[in-house]
Amino acid sequence: MAEQEEPTLSSRRVYQGRVVGLRVDTVRLPHGGTGQREIVEHGEAVVLVPVDPQGRVLLVRQYRKAIERMLLELPAGGLDPGETPEEAAVREMQEETGYYPGRLEALGGFFVAPGYCQEYLHLFLATDLRPSRLDADDDENIEVVPTDWAEVPALLDSGAVCDAKSVAGLLRALQRTQTPPEVSHG
Repeated sequence: MAEQEEPTLSSRRVYQGRVVGLRVDTVRLPHGGTGQREIVEHGEAVVLVPVDPQGRVLLVRQYRKAIERMLLELPAGGLDPGETPEEAAVREMQEETGYYPGRLEALGGFFVAPGYCQEYLHLFLATDLRPSRLDADDDENIEVVPTDWAEVPALLDSGAVCDAKSVAGLLRALQRTQTPPEVSHG
């Protein structure tokens, strides 16, 4: 099947918030007709698989208003203007977990939901962690949950970890090594 682009004929901003925007694009379809595409605009972000000196992955528990429930997730957050993914990863680790990653290893990345959102997540393995807290955003309520790597498959299988970024991040980290990631003790 040949790649088919959908040129934008017009674009209308519907909403612009603090974190996301929404626009509606009218596009030309490959068969010559037109269609509408609702696009959630959200900048790049990072997601981290942090492993503490005891070899545990540091998950975070936080309330997610969109689904009205607490989720057990990997730490993540958006890039600030002018910030590189690596800089954002270091900052988010300190804000959400209270640790500075002495070592960051890029594990690739992925689009969150390309059917309607342009957000791209950069995935990092964070090791050689040292205590170092930055003040978190005033609107976040996060609890750090150190978790043995041996528990991760059961958390994924049971749905206890059920958001896409955490599932993808944990599976990528596990696949990379076929065993829990190595821990640096230096």
